[in-house]
Amino acid sequence: MSAQEKLEMKVEHPELSETRELRLLYGTYADILFVLLPFAVVGMFKLWNVGLEPFLLSYDLSLAAAVLGGLAVVKFLLGMLVDPTMAKHREWITFLVAGTFFLILAPSLLFSVLVMLAEEPPKWVMFIQPLLVVLGITAYSSAVLASNRLRKDVEARVFSEDAA
Repeated sequence: MSAQEKLEMKVEHPELSETRELRLLYGTYADILFVLLPFAVVGMFKLWNVGLEPFLLSYDLSLAAAVLGGLAVVKFLLGMLVDPTMAKHREWITFLVAGTFFLILAPSLLFSVLVMLAEEPPKWVMFIQPLLVVLGITAYSSAVLASNRLRKDVEARVFSEDAA
């Protein structure tokens, strides 16, 4: 199948790319659920035994956020390394990786260590740790979507160049 035929197929059947994008989203959220499953099990056990406040003051949520942040970094880098045409977006992906390190990974790991070392962590930690988990989920979802969108942008350029 030539590049022109592929381009015409995309124009004639836009639902195919929408279905692919929807499958990608389902796969992304399945990854997130799979990663968070052990933390959810431990969290439910701790909630059952000690209650909400001690659970929110433990390091588990920060550790989950760090895992999700690390997965986001890996997805950003794989998006750039797997497809050589993605090198055009090197600066953008580098910015996203640096932002993920600065906003999610470093604070999550720091909170994990500080909470483990503290005899009684400050109460405001209860609000920061869930926020870090939400940021981790957002970063991972964004990494997958950004890599996919950048790849689609590159494919569209290649198809348009082949068609011309």
